[in-house]
Amino acid sequence: MPASDAPFLTLVLTGRNDSYGGDFTDRFFRTLRFNHRELTGRGIPYDLCRAALPELEPRQCCWYVVDGRYQQALSLNPRLEYLEFPAKNVAIRRARGAFVLVSNCDVFLGRRVLDVLQQQALEKGVLYRAPRHDLKLSVDSVAIDWAVLEEPRNLAGPAHVLKPPFMASATGDFVLLDRDSFQQIRGFNEVYRVARIGIDRNLLVKALSSGLRIADIGGPVYHVNPPTWGLAMAPEREQAGMRYLDFSWDAVPPVADLHRILLPAAWLGGPTPGQFTRKP
Repeated sequence: MPASDAPFLTLVLTGRNDSYGGDFTDRFFRTLRFNHRELTGRGIPYDLCRAALPELEPRQCCWYVVDGRYQQALSLNPRLEYLEFPAKNVAIRRARGAFVLVSNCDVFLGRRVLDVLQQQALEKGVLYRAPRHDLKLSVDSVAIDWAVLEEPRNLAGPAHVLKPPFMASATGDFVLLDRDSFQQIRGFNEVYRVARIGIDRNLLVKALSSGLRIADIGGPVYHVNPPTWGLAMAPEREQAGMRYLDFSWDAVPPVADLHRILLPAAWLGGPTPGQFTRKP
């Protein structure tokens, strides 16, 4: 393919078909439609993996369905039912865009991110990160626009803070790097096969150790938190007039998710941690 036909950006997304986090398919396509509309409206040429929107041109999208036996071959943990990062590597390795944005299926691109992409103001050898805003929207919310995303009352809290040198908070939701550098560092770690937690941060370590620079792109992305409380993900069945919730690890909440329970003192008008005086 001539270099002039290659898109500026490849957007890499991976999906699953087990209704993870509620109705995964609806959340996936809702986000996909928003990002596609905004990218297209700004004239940003991009290539999209794993898409299923009728308005997409055939040359804009491609998808890979990986044989399930790779799951068994690459996982050393029977509870690890979804190999997110090896799946992303499949697309990264085959990406055609000059730059590759790896994200997740429930992440909306913010205005500043879109501005930078539209201006093509990206440098090779720089891994770009974006802070993430969590939205307290229900999984059934479908009318997503800028008014919804940028309404402070819809935010679950302040944006994640990106701290140098790694800029590591919510890494899996936004990693933007030129294709050649992605090829140089060989994508995400495929050697560690016990868990997927931390694999995205490991990519940042690989990037820095390979001489790449990590930078904040200058604006947030938005993430919709599905309402999974109350064992929402538990398989439900009815037998003899009783309803049973069968066990599933997908229904088990995190060990700690205190940002939904405790608010920063500054939000409540109280002293911030730096204002406390430690007694001997």
